[in-house]
Amino acid sequence: MLRLTLDQADVLDRLVVRRHAAAISGVLAQAWPAMTERLGERWPAFVEAALQQGRQHGVAHPQDLARYASLWCIWGPAFDAKPAFAWAAEILADSRRSAALKVHQLVHRTRDELGRLRPAAAGAAPVVSPAQFEAALARVEREVGMLAAARAVFPIGAVRAPVCACDLAAVDLMVADAENLLEYRHGPTGWQRTAVPSLGLAPVHWTRAPLEPVALAVPSHALRAGPVARLNLKVQTEALCDPRVHPEVVHAGAHGRLAWKGRDTARLSLALYAPPEPAAGAAPLPGIAAESPGDRQSVHVGGCGLRDAGAPFGELDLALRIVPATQWLLEVRQAAWPAMTWPANDRTQEAAPPANCRLEADGAPREAPLWQRQWMSLHGAVRTGLETLYNAWVRAFDGQAVRLEVEASPLVGQAGFTWGWRRTAADQVAMRTQGVLDFIACALDLHLSGELSIGGARARVRAEVKGRTELRMTVAQLGVEAPEGQDLKSVQRTWRFAYAVHVDPLASPDLVTLCAAPGPGDVATGAITGECGLRPRADGTGFQWHFALRTEPLVVTLHTIDPVLGTARHVRTLLPALPLVDWSAG
Repeated sequence: MLRLTLDQADVLDRLVVRRHAAAISGVLAQAWPAMTERLGERWPAFVEAALQQGRQHGVAHPQDLARYASLWCIWGPAFDAKPAFAWAAEILADSRRSAALKVHQLVHRTRDELGRLRPAAAGAAPVVSPAQFEAALARVEREVGMLAAARAVFPIGAVRAPVCACDLAAVDLMVADAENLLEYRHGPTGWQRTAVPSLGLAPVHWTRAPLEPVALAVPSHALRAGPVARLNLKVQTEALCDPRVHPEVVHAGAHGRLAWKGRDTARLSLALYAPPEPAAGAAPLPGIAAESPGDRQSVHVGGCGLRDAGAPFGELDLALRIVPATQWLLEVRQAAWPAMTWPANDRTQEAAPPANCRLEADGAPREAPLWQRQWMSLHGAVRTGLETLYNAWVRAFDGQAVRLEVEASPLVGQAGFTWGWRRTAADQVAMRTQGVLDFIACALDLHLSGELSIGGARARVRAEVKGRTELRMTVAQLGVEAPEGQDLKSVQRTWRFAYAVHVDPLASPDLVTLCAAPGPGDVATGAITGECGLRPRADGTGFQWHFALRTEPLVVTLHTIDPVLGTARHVRTLLPALPLVDWSAG
């Protein structure tokens, strides 16, 4: 790879100008013989100075340089720096115009000026007639391209076609929301579908394209899934090079690339389709308040960007984010459970009423068999966990008269959640979530009992756990904003229900007594702990229900009182630390 220093690049740039000047000066001398004769030996320096000045204005192509030097032959050297030619300075100073467009507009303005000027006075710079100007310029256009290419330091492209005005005059834009968009709201009679509040986005009229792409966020439906939003465009042109080519509107997205040209672009109504939902069973349902993906689409409106006078309209680019307008509703109901006892007897065990999980989208029921099965499995998960607790209790008492009686109410009650995208600004959408929960998070009335024998002394030990905590709240979240305590992360409850232990001594032939140790330091330790509510799903798609239950070690301190040997202290772990339930749904 060839790398040049700044000094080398400067030398090369001067060499390019000299070679261009050598190639162009001969053509200009034939096109402008009067100016050549007047300058005489100064003619080559005049042409080189014109090209140097043109390059300072960003003009680099030989044909553009030759046309710029032709204007020096009419208006004089450095004409664009003189007060009488403020129009030329304004054209050359505008960064929105390309070099080719600047030269084109200078030439176009020169035609107009020559048509209004009288013949030059004696001693003034020569002024040609419009016909002479056109003939000379045509000759320059015809001959200079290939001559300059033959003597260039680096290869250049073929001779360019003359610039032809082609530009937009104005673009009108309006977003038409999908019709009859409804969202769920909770009221005195339950969940009702009501109209989505409208932002009332005003139409936009542009006479110049914005410098940055225009961002728009639009809720809509998938193809054949409901009403869709539309982008309405009205395109007006300043001039056209070829009505079969320009103006051009290109709409690209997941649907592919659609293009309209010429007269077809005058009025357009582009359908903005949201991504289709996965086919039933193709993928698991996302969680509560999952942010369904949108489709990044783009709309480009443009032409050649060339006009005879004034700054060009520019390229109009629209960056669209099309999100599903679907609004979801999830309702869960779970009735109270019957009491459970161990040792279990299948004939006396009463089955728990099944939980009900209902999912709905835009007023239509949706199948959610996995969620239904998961909610119905909560009773089995809790029962298995309590059986684990019972089995550990049996091992501590060697199976002597052990029993477990439990009345449990985990997540008993009802709850409802709705979620879906809502537009909050022209370029922003946010996930709206509303929820109403009326649950008993966890209520336990647990009784463990068994007979314990230590050194001939016997006692009946009873461990009890009683506690209740509720999950009653509302959720009102829009994006990341929510009133304090009403966001999805606040749908959590934790608890710690301590064990209460009672020791009842039993008669012994040896008159040895087993009893609870007296004193504030010799108390039973341990509790049943847990938490429930909502937590983020592992795959990051929304939230899921969860319920966890565990036991801390249950440690008691006992005394044996022997008439002969006296009192002895015993520390026993009746239950180890155990995970009992780890359940989730959704």
